[in-house]
Amino acid sequence: MKDRARVFISGQEGMVGSAIFNLLKKKKFNILSCKRSELDLTNQKQVKDWIKKKKPDIVINAAGRVGGILDNSKNKEEYIYINAMIGLNLVKSSFENNVKKFINLSSACVYPKKASQPIEEGALLTSFLEPTNEGYALAKILVLKYCEYINLKYKKNYITLQPANLYGYGDNFDLKTSHVLPALIKKFHIAKQNNKIVEVWGTGNPEREFLHVNDLAEAIYFCLSKRINHTFINVGGADRIKIKELCSLIKKITNFEGKIFYNKKYPDGVLKRNLSNKILKKYGWKAKIKLQSKEGLEAYYEYFKRV
Repeated sequence: MKDRARVFISGQEGMVGSAIFNLLKKKKFNILSCKRSELDLTNQKQVKDWIKKKKPDIVINAAGRVGGILDNSKNKEEYIYINAMIGLNLVKSSFENNVKKFINLSSACVYPKKASQPIEEGALLTSFLEPTNEGYALAKILVLKYCEYINLKYKKNYITLQPANLYGYGDNFDLKTSHVLPALIKKFHIAKQNNKIVEVWGTGNPEREFLHVNDLAEAIYFCLSKRINHTFINVGGADRIKIKELCSLIKKITNFEGKIFYNKKYPDGVLKRNLSNKILKKYGWKAKIKLQSKEGLEAYYEYFKRV
């Protein structure tokens, strides 16, 4: 099927979308090119007309507004609107135009703030969300449920994947909007050059799970190759680590010799967020790229220095 399958990857210019694009291109899929400037994914009519005209067999939703804890907490109204509109438009237009497979990318933040660790898929909607990224999480839950309802009622192959914290080529290193790992890489690099102290937001005690974007692309390819009998599945990373330990790793890789200051005036967010990867492991997939491998933080830092 892959030699003939027409694939539309929304957000194909972003970190996640470009990783998926590059892998599926190597696997000989027929990928439909669509730049961000060519299609407003929040516009229902534009999305409907585009999919009707291009007739993709597979749609992968990797588009959306993403950012770190500060940007999420300050712009909840934008996060809920943009991500909900993009997801709902893509799912609806795909369903109406008989798209055979739909993979919707969600986030680990859809789970409750106090979910038991590691977080299993059944924890969804069992309690309240982390307030700092509630807008983004609600949008992702809405689209996840829309896919699920279509799956269950019409027996479609529309699934949602919840990846752990992502990093990799194409990442956003803007300190105002970036996630924790790219922000730390940039902070340590700048501090090293200017002989300054590195300021880290929060206590450094939260534990996070990290997934390389290339591993996520491999998980998506894996799911395209199989019939998945679950409507939403976690994609766990190869590493679970406290922020303080992560800072030690980055300090070593960047050769930073100064001090680290943990600013407790800033929020920690969820203290622990690790995903259960049981379901995907049963199907036969698990992440491979570790932070301490050459493909992990070392290659990531070299990439940062080039951009």
